[in-house]
Amino acid sequence: MHEYGPGIVGEVRFARLEGGYYVQLYDREGNPVGKTGLWRTEAKAREAARKLAEKLARK
Repeated sequence: MHEYGPGIVGEVRFARLEGGYYVQLYDREGNPVGKTGLWRTEAKAREAARKLAEKLARK
C-alpha cells in the first residue's frame, strides 16, 4: 500500500485481460473510496491515483 493523500492509501493492480494497471484507493478504515481508470504503465496509474486522491481529499 502506498499513501496518495491524507488518509487515502492505494494498491496498484494489474488487469491481465485488459493489459494495464489501475489503482484501488481506500480510506483509513480500509473501505474502498475510488478507483482510477486503466493505464498502460504503472507510473501513469500512480499519477492518476495521486490526482484522484487530491480530488477526494477536497470533498
